[in-house]
Amino acid sequence: MPAVGDPRPSAVPDPGLNVVAGAIGRLAEAPPNTDATDRALWAATGQALSAAPGVAGRGLTVLRDGTPLSIMRDRAPFSRLEEVQYAADAGPVPVALREHRVVAVDTRAARSWAPYASCAEELGVRSCLVVPLSAAGEVLGSLNLYATDPDADLRAAVPIARLAADLASTALAAVARHAAMAKLAEELRTALESRAVIEQAKGLLMARGTSDGEAFARLRRLSQNHNIKLREVAALVVDLAQP
Repeated sequence: MPAVGDPRPSAVPDPGLNVVAGAIGRLAEAPPNTDATDRALWAATGQALSAAPGVAGRGLTVLRDGTPLSIMRDRAPFSRLEEVQYAADAGPVPVALREHRVVAVDTRAARSWAPYASCAEELGVRSCLVVPLSAAGEVLGSLNLYATDPDADLRAAVPIARLAADLASTALAAVARHAAMAKLAEELRTALESRAVIEQAKGLLMARGTSDGEAFARLRRLSQNHNIKLREVAALVVDLAQP
């Protein structure tokens, strides 16, 4: 089975996908929760792919801190095949993630990846279709479909797989945005708290006759000489000044 190129065949409309899209939309609006996200993505892609021809099992790879991970391993019958690919950095999943394209392989095409081919034979996987999950040009993971029937042609599942991948990508991108905003908010909160305690420490030193610049320079020297953060030095000054 050759690699699938960029052209996207139009998917057959499916009213059930409206339900999936709604679930994904609600997930995208909710606060980030890794477990809830994984469960929702698994359920949504399963519903979207329920009528996909030739699919014997699916897997979902997500990139977390740049590392590929298989989610819902207890429900994914071929997750071991994905982990073999992560370890070897070879196989249809790494290729799809690296080259940002749909990849379809059969038993013959898989021979160039020895660890993958060996594990696929052991698990009875005869072909595989990998569709990247992406948003704004960034690869977020992949949707991986497997066939055990030697006569199955997973290319027929490409349209619906692309749609399922697009829905999952939307949710993952939204969760990533939530996480980024939460991280930024925490960094700003920490910065404001640090600024407040540093200003308080400077005020205590200035009360003893030093200028604003001299007070800050003294705090910075203490930080550098003792290899501790400026905020911690300031907090220590404030604590020592307490009656």
